[in-house]
Amino acid sequence: MLTSDPETTMPPAARTISGRWLVIGMFAMGITATGLLYAYSTLHLGPFKPLQEAIVNEFPGSSPRVDGGKKRMQLDTPTILRILIKSEIDPLSENEESVGQIMAMRKRIAELVHEKVTLPDLAILELHVYKLVQEDQILKRSYRLHLKSGADWIEIDQRGEPIPASSDGK
Repeated sequence: MLTSDPETTMPPAARTISGRWLVIGMFAMGITATGLLYAYSTLHLGPFKPLQEAIVNEFPGSSPRVDGGKKRMQLDTPTILRILIKSEIDPLSENEESVGQIMAMRKRIAELVHEKVTLPDLAILELHVYKLVQEDQILKRSYRLHLKSGADWIEIDQRGEPIPASSDGK
């Protein structure tokens, strides 16, 4: 006579993680992610903090983002400092007052870079100025200054390529 034993006919129970260990794991992941973000901001963006604070003091409400380095470390590429700055001035405006204000901003930011940045091989300064008009509309214009050659600011497109100069000399 055959008897069926319920314990031998059931498949083995799937291994599960208790809720306590799941919560502990989630906290550990959160603490690790926070630590990594802090380390990144301290090591990578920390050297530019004095410049960022100087720009905020000079241009209140500008919310500057300063980042620098080389495009490719293994190649002999120039060191670039990129500054993204919010402005109430329309960077696309062609009127004299706006153009003058943007020129004064570029000049002052270049002076602040010379005062606050300690990168010995800094070769290029890129300035990206934008104005928020609406939620989905941003007016922006970008400029580049070659610090080693002593050349003047040139306007660049989103890829970093120079835009041909207009006839009015801006």
